[in-house]
Formats: sequence, structure tokens, C-alpha cells
Amino acid sequence: MLDYLKVEFEDIKPLFELYVSSLSDVYDDFLETHILESQFYTIEYKNELVGYFAIHEKDLLTQFFVKKEFLHLSQDFFKAVLKEKKVSYAFVPTCDELLLSLAMDFHKKVQLQAYFFEPTVREVEPANYPKSMLRLANLSDVEMIKKLSGNFFSDLYQSVSDRKIYILEDEVIYGFGIMENNKIHKHCRGIGMYTVEAHRRNGIGRSIILHLKDLCETLEYRPLPGCWYHNYNSKKTLESCGFASKTRLLKVEF
Repeated sequence: MLDYLKVEFEDIKPLFELYVSSLSDVYDDFLETHILESQFYTIEYKNELVGYFAIHEKDLLTQFFVKKEFLHLSQDFFKAVLKEKKVSYAFVPTCDELLLSLAMDFHKKVQLQAYFFEPTVREVEPANYPKSMLRLANLSDVEMIKKLSGNFFSDLYQSVSDRKIYILEDEVIYGFGIMENNKIHKHCRGIGMYTVEAHRRNGIGRSIILHLKDLCETLEYRPLPGCWYHNYNSKKTLESCGFASKTRLLKVEF
């Protein structure tokens, strides 16, 4: 009665657009990457296309969507997918009401994975360090960035080539920023920062985020930072920059 067909992302584009329009908010490039690197499957019921799902690396569900006219059957479809595809976990953004509800129906354990933030209109204290100290990194900076930030940045050469990495410096290097292009929520830009260990707790990270936030808004993008759920210092920094979080990322075990 239920059939699953392995497809490419482009094959489910119309359904994916319906899914995106159903969300109550957005999520960052971390989850976007997992979604876009997943294997997509269509769901057919009685020879009719009713929805789709996606699985990352064999057992992590990243997508589950059913058309409105079949929502009354979505719980049965979801249960069948969990069993048929031997799904162990799901990444569930709380802005995806359908996936959140279905995941709660069948969950064994829930881990709090991350916060997603949005800008607010709150007035905040200005940056401790001026924007004139922030510059784009170039390829000659890569080894220095690696030395000072360890494994914080992935694909560093490519990120620098793509003009995504920034350096806050004066006579010394204080920290680094990153601005990622979101591939699903294209009106957003993911922003993040790393403070060199010797200069922490001096407002470096906050200054970088404020300057990247200002740059995003100048370019008419929504700045979209996120952080690991238990990284209390990052959460505090982002909130001090005028951001707030109403959306979480959950890792749900089945």
C-alpha cells in the first residue's frame, strides 16, 4: 500500500517548497547541510504521491512531510517509515510542527541539540571594538587562523576563498567571524565567531557578532546565528547582541 522511491532533491522541489512554507520560523546552515546531504525518498500511497522524507547517513531522519489532504494518515506513514528504514534518530527543529508532533508520538529520548536565534528590536550596548578592525581574511591568513582556532572552522581554504571568514585585529589577532550563505532560507545568513583564547571575556566575540549582524542587515539579509544548546557563554553573547531564540533543534531517539 505504501511505496518509497529514492529520488534526487530536484525531484521533490515542489513538495519541498510546500514544506518550507509550512514552517513557523527558520533554521541555520548546520541543519540545512544535514538536510541537503540526505537521501530523499518520495512516499506513494495507493499509487498517489503524498509526501517525502529524507535520511542522512542511513539512520538519521532529517525530513518528513505529507500533503495536507493526507495529514490524517501522517502518523501511520511516519510509523511505517521508522520501521521500514530502521531510523534511529531524527533532527527536529521546533519550527516544523508536523515533524515535531510525530517525533514526540514515537520518541524514546529527546536531546536538546541547539538554539536558533533571531534579531530583535532591543537596544543594546555598542561593540567594544570598532568595525574598522574587522577585515576579510585572505588565503595567506589560513595557517594563522588554523593555529589560533584549531578545528573550529571546517573547509577553511574554501571558506576563505568564498569570502566568508573575517578577522578582528589591531596589532594582534583577537578573533574570527564567519558569514555563511543559507541554501534553504536564502534570505538569511548564518553568522558565528571564534575568540582567540588569550583574549576571551573582553567583548571580542560580541563585537564580531554585532559587526556581522550590521553587515547582514546592510546587505538586506536576516542574520541567523545558532549555538550548541549547552554553550551558555555563546547564548549569553548572542542575547547581549540583541538576539533571542524561540526555536530549538532537538535530536530525537526512536
